[in-house]
Amino acid sequence: MAQHPQDAVVRVDIPAHASQYEVVVGAGILADLGTRVRASAPNPQALLIVDEAVAHTYGRQVTDSLSEAGIAVAATEVVAVSEQNKVLATWQGLMDRFLAVGLDRQSPVIAVGGGIVSDMAGFAAASYMRGIPFVAVPTTLLAMVDASVGGKTGVNAVMPSSAGSAPVLGKNLIGAFHQPSLVLADVETLASLPDRVFRAGLAECVKHAMLADASLLTWMEQDAPGRYGDTSPGAMVDLVARNVSIKASIVQQDERESFGPRMLLNLGHTFAHVIESQTALGLQHGEAVGLGLIASCATGQALGMTEPGLDLRIERLLTRLGLPTRLADLDDTDILIRKMCGDKKASARRIRIVIPVVPGQAKIVENVQHDVIRVGWERIRAIREE
Repeated sequence: MAQHPQDAVVRVDIPAHASQYEVVVGAGILADLGTRVRASAPNPQALLIVDEAVAHTYGRQVTDSLSEAGIAVAATEVVAVSEQNKVLATWQGLMDRFLAVGLDRQSPVIAVGGGIVSDMAGFAAASYMRGIPFVAVPTTLLAMVDASVGGKTGVNAVMPSSAGSAPVLGKNLIGAFHQPSLVLADVETLASLPDRVFRAGLAECVKHAMLADASLLTWMEQDAPGRYGDTSPGAMVDLVARNVSIKASIVQQDERESFGPRMLLNLGHTFAHVIESQTALGLQHGEAVGLGLIASCATGQALGMTEPGLDLRIERLLTRLGLPTRLADLDDTDILIRKMCGDKKASARRIRIVIPVVPGQAKIVENVQHDVIRVGWERIRAIREE
């Protein structure tokens, strides 16, 4: 296995399960996957679940690498990637396929693609025979720095709706915690991403910096990958590895989000999930998270907890990264707040929000009053031009 000079390895330790896995970040390392899978999840056969957007490129490279390492691909499932397809019906199809090809308890399921593929494949691996090995090969920035690390897997629930109304999806309401055996992130795969998809992933990087690394926030302001920044392999390896390290350090403290620390990773998301539910806006998850970061800053400032001017600082950075910072077509604020009360990050209909304090530090605040939350929503609402 070749060692690339820019490779970075982050080890994730889960004390509750006495388990450890590696997140390998590098440039041009996809060819090493087979050797690494053989070391971390040894078995003569594996099953691939591949994002349809990369099936004929990275999917084939993964298959070749596994074959060279002596691992047979029992089947390749190519999945359409959308929140509407990330549901139990798709999961059932994967279960049927696992049974049809005769996967055993040691057969690794390998996900190649973005966060939706990782979530579905991980949940399928968690469910089959009460848990089989799972390997993530993220090919989007959002999946590299967020979805593929930490063990959260799941699908959306199709919620009851009134007659004639479009089905409403409850995001990730059905799922399990299932840690991967290996994550391999080859930053060269990012070169093929549409610009908008790449930029959406940068919002999660800003979130991590706000939570735990003020120096990362400064670096992103000065020379962040984006419209004008450094997208060299070395810079991308550094960006991904730093973000993975932040998330790993938080997950290791609180794997199942049971007593606090992992809840910090929801910074911006209580607002973002409501924004995403307004599907007519057509926003990507990372774009909604970026807006949620600004709204969380404004809410924190209204509470007297957030450093003055932090909302403006984050807004400038997101603008530089080509991400939206205002929305003209948001629902009425009262409707938005009612939706927040139904979010899974609410507790007994009380609204819990992660509030940034200063760059690199945040705090979980329970039972935030609606009039304060209103300030956050109005901060990101653009004035409609007549």
